[in-house]
Amino acid sequence: MIEMPVNDFAREFETAAVELLEAQMARAPIREELEKSGWSESLWTSLVDAGWLDVMLPDALGGLDLGFQQIAGVFTAAGRYLVPGPLFDNAVAVPLIAGRASRAEHLLGLIAGRTRISLADGAAGCQAMGTRPSIRDGKLFGAVDLVRLGGAVDHLMVVVEDPGPTLVMADVAAKGLTLHRRHSFAPSVECASVDFDGSEFEPLFQDGPGGRARAAAAVTELRDAARLSFACEAAGTARHLLDSAVRYAKEREQFGRPIGSFQSIQHLLAALTTRQTTLEAACEQGLASWDSEPSRRHVDAATAKAIAADVGRVVGEGALQVHGGIAFTREFPLHRWHVHGLGLQGLYGDQRVIATELGNLLVGKDLALW
Repeated sequence: MIEMPVNDFAREFETAAVELLEAQMARAPIREELEKSGWSESLWTSLVDAGWLDVMLPDALGGLDLGFQQIAGVFTAAGRYLVPGPLFDNAVAVPLIAGRASRAEHLLGLIAGRTRISLADGAAGCQAMGTRPSIRDGKLFGAVDLVRLGGAVDHLMVVVEDPGPTLVMADVAAKGLTLHRRHSFAPSVECASVDFDGSEFEPLFQDGPGGRARAAAAVTELRDAARLSFACEAAGTARHLLDSAVRYAKEREQFGRPIGSFQSIQHLLAALTTRQTTLEAACEQGLASWDSEPSRRHVDAATAKAIAADVGRVVGEGALQVHGGIAFTREFPLHRWHVHGLGLQGLYGDQRVIATELGNLLVGKDLALW
């Protein structure tokens, strides 16, 4: 049997994801569901049936036991097609924790039942540390201001900061847990905020020095994976915006010739292409070091996310400019990708937050300027 190189395997996986999404998005019932509510149960079921959530699961749990590189193309495809659903939470976060948790019986039972899970992490929205979830007297207190797709899931995987960091599971129907749906300008991402007021929970890590150390390492890895996943998704969204702008520049005529023949448009598209290539290269670097150089995971994932936050916005604005006035109308679909890119911009820190973080890491805590 000839083994396919990792990068080639990842590209094949992305190609298969694109083909699946092309076919699903062409179905009228799915388009109607997405237009009406931003969510499609049929689309999510097709992704589950295609095995997207099993890619990183260990063999013992019925998964393919593949790595982060193989599934990254799914997030790029999801960004191109604005796929709704807690994809990162179930396809990456759950497998990462399932293989590391000391007490994952509850989590494994949920996986077997195909329960939708969303990650509730205060760090996603750069929430103040003192307001994040904590455990007191065996109950869960605090809040998470931003939970992506929180209204479409059954359980929450909650990052607890005190004592911690650690991870616990909570049923959205549990007593003391209140979920508030929040309006989002991005139709494919319905956010929610969650309040915990003495809620019941299931621990995923044992108490004690060993369990606390494993939990802290798992939370760090989870956040690095989130940054890299959302950077890949932003790259897919920006790629769609850029491709749309290039295609429109070839088709739209002004003064008897395509607007793409005008030097100003050419310069703009060239600048956008340079930025897009930089983002895709940063994502490739982060994915390459994920398994080969674990010590570089944090820096490479943070770098990719910082570049994605900047490039996603700039490419979106440039694509709107190329399309002219029509792009700023609600009837024209391009704004949906631009808004989605803006929604990804601040997740786990935008370029300014991450630049400060990496700068402090570079000079050392004793010399930190902020």
